[in-house]
Amino acid sequence: MPVAAALAALFVLLALGGADPQGLHGLGLLVLAAMALGVVWDIMFLVLRRRRPTGRVVPRRVPPRIGPTILVDGSNVMHWNGDPSAKVLARVVQNLLERGERPHVYFDANAGYKLADRYLGPAALGAMIGLPGQNVTVADSGCPADPLLLDHASRSRLRIVSNDRFRDWCQQFPGATRHGALVKGRWREGTPLLQL
Repeated sequence: MPVAAALAALFVLLALGGADPQGLHGLGLLVLAAMALGVVWDIMFLVLRRRRPTGRVVPRRVPPRIGPTILVDGSNVMHWNGDPSAKVLARVVQNLLERGERPHVYFDANAGYKLADRYLGPAALGAMIGLPGQNVTVADSGCPADPLLLDHASRSRLRIVSNDRFRDWCQQFPGATRHGALVKGRWREGTPLLQL
């Protein structure tokens, strides 16, 4: 292609310089032929290159795990400083995020009443503790969050941040209460202390 470009530039210069039109006609055909050969060459190169095997194996990319890496018993953790507190729970969630965890928080249906004197859904509770609503589950009224939390932990083999020992649920969810599955913690002078 550089030859064709040089010929085209020469053709333009000769035309501007007042060269003989008959001579320019022959040069113009030569320029067009050179450009056509360049295009054919490029097409052949691309076609042949595509067909030639490279001989190397391209590794398949494994997508990163998208789900949570740890579960939080929100109805338990919000009491670590005595009275129910969104601040305590928000600090625990922040601590987990700073450690590279992706927490999912479970609440009993009455959590909103304890924190804000009204029902709060996942989006509102999530906003209070610094998580998107999709990372929060609120149990239906009349149903405790514990079986939902423990089922998720058992199926996904995730740890649970809670000081609850889940004695009422040990028989039904033995894997969720196995050694190392429960992460205990406490609140001291405005700081969550987790036993991770």
